[in-house]
Amino acid sequence: MKHDDIFQKNLQALFQQDEILAARLFNINENSKYDVFVNQNDPIDINIINKETLQYMYENPAKDIQNMLENTEREYKRYPIMYFYGLGNGVFYKALLANKTHQRIVVIEPDLEIIYIALNMIDLTQELASERLTLFYSDFAKYAHFVMLVTKKEIKSYSKLYELHIHTPFYEENFADDIIEVNQNIARAIAHMFASHGNSIDDNLQGVDQHFRNLTKMIKGYAYKDLIRARHKKVKTAVIVATGPSLTKQLPLLKKIAPYVSVISVDASYPILLKHGIKPDYVTSIERVELTSTFFDYKDEKFDKDIYFIVASLTHPKTVEKILPRRLVLTMRPSQEELRMKIDKYGFLGIGHSTANQAYQLAYVLEHENIVLIGQDLAFGKDGASHAEGHAFIQQDEFLYVTAYGGEGEVRTTYAWKLFKNQYEKDVEEANTNDVKTYNCTEGGARINGCIEKPFNEIVDEILSSKKPKKLKHIKKANQKEIDKNLLTSYKYIKTKLSVQNKCKAKCEKVFLKLTPKIDRLLELKKESKINETHFDELVSISEEIDRLKDFFSTKKNMRYAENILSISVFFQELELAKIAVAPSETVEQKINKLLEWVEIHKYWIFSVAGGLNADIQTTINASQDLLTELKKRNLIKQDDSFGDINETFVFRRGAI
Repeated sequence: MKHDDIFQKNLQALFQQDEILAARLFNINENSKYDVFVNQNDPIDINIINKETLQYMYENPAKDIQNMLENTEREYKRYPIMYFYGLGNGVFYKALLANKTHQRIVVIEPDLEIIYIALNMIDLTQELASERLTLFYSDFAKYAHFVMLVTKKEIKSYSKLYELHIHTPFYEENFADDIIEVNQNIARAIAHMFASHGNSIDDNLQGVDQHFRNLTKMIKGYAYKDLIRARHKKVKTAVIVATGPSLTKQLPLLKKIAPYVSVISVDASYPILLKHGIKPDYVTSIERVELTSTFFDYKDEKFDKDIYFIVASLTHPKTVEKILPRRLVLTMRPSQEELRMKIDKYGFLGIGHSTANQAYQLAYVLEHENIVLIGQDLAFGKDGASHAEGHAFIQQDEFLYVTAYGGEGEVRTTYAWKLFKNQYEKDVEEANTNDVKTYNCTEGGARINGCIEKPFNEIVDEILSSKKPKKLKHIKKANQKEIDKNLLTSYKYIKTKLSVQNKCKAKCEKVFLKLTPKIDRLLELKKESKINETHFDELVSISEEIDRLKDFFSTKKNMRYAENILSISVFFQELELAKIAVAPSETVEQKINKLLEWVEIHKYWIFSVAGGLNADIQTTINASQDLLTELKKRNLIKQDDSFGDINETFVFRRGAI
């Protein structure tokens, strides 16, 4: 069965969103596993039958699809994003997408031949080309793909509405395990996306504060991109040293191979390696808290002289102070604010919540062919230990369980370690596509999917068989001309940021003061059961005013400098607003109640944006004084130039707004 015109058009459209899947489908000449029955009197009455089991996809295709459509639209007609398992004959999705409210329908299909059949029978060209129909073949759809999907701007606000709908009982009966795996991967991806937003504007502002306080030192120090250029592809294997309970037993073997591999130590492992005389090439650190600085209390000039300490620019200034005068490479993370500063020489590294993830990404960027993990337990030891001997801190007990290393049984972990594991698995998936092999030689703890599990001594034997010592070049700090240029670039960015944010804050405050009395009065009327259809026009007018404010923020220039605040201060309110947006509103009473709830939450939305902007403005001004001092010292700006008035009473602290 092959309807060439329809199939070729669908394939061309699919190629734009998934060229690998399109290529696989192109090589199928006919369906062999399934038969297709088409009612000659009704071209959309299409059934698919498994030749081997004689099981039908539908009992009555036309009637079943009509019932599915009515039931779905009754409950979900206002849902912009929906997820389905099973493509079936494709008719249901063609009909469902006639409702323009459905901005995107995500379909995961476990059988390549069913996709082939559907794309031969139904013209889905427009739906596929526009990606309103987003199609995944479950064999190809990994966790990383779902992370990329749910972080799309038009999707993430509706993530709390996530539900995986099963197309027909045929899929539940034949693909139950795959349904569970797909559902878990999407749920994990959504949790990962939520975690990446953080849950506190205080954490966000702490990052802003410390990034700008460390900015001058970063620009005057060693540049990350210079280091990558100097050492790119110079060593075949990297060993990442984390601090899990299993590390202790691996140290003698690590000492043997240290001269032949890149040794990348996380900050907490550095004192342990120092104690055992194992010199790392790189030490990574990403934490914002002052406690992390204690890992660098002890200095050994001879031991440290060739080590590069690669540290996120938003780390605590005390960490920077304790590392210096050693070789410090401060790097920006790929956040929107840091990307827009246009001083790319110092970035970008450190997606995720753990310095172990940062270390893995460093090993990947340096293009090692093999990346070996040791001490990466991500779980409590059998004796309840959370870290290797000699580690300074103890992890608080939690009782989450994940699959154990080796695949047999489970081990106890924590929520944070599970997040680190998720990021590892996303990064390892990407590395696998580029022929980078990742070996988990921890020999304990949690399984990290995608890694090759192998005893460390076997890896050591392979490395020692060649005994090719590493030869790594050192880099110089930037020259004065380049430093001047990057200091001025940062100054201009901050000036523009503060100017735009002040305008946005003023606009917010004006709208808030105008609308709040009206909203409060209407809420009081509702409490007294006096609100009715006569208030509908007023509610619409308030809603339109809110829309105009959001349009003001959505302009390219304003969003560029407000996005950092919007992404955290109102993101979780947006998730609640999404629930209201899809709620039924058939009767006048439902419409009034929905509008009133909508404007009430937006009152807090406006307040949160204004407060967040004010906190970001004051944090940025206060934290950028070292930059101003350096610019004036170099006569790059006038002595009376400033970023604005310093608010002496505003000191960044948790709970500052």
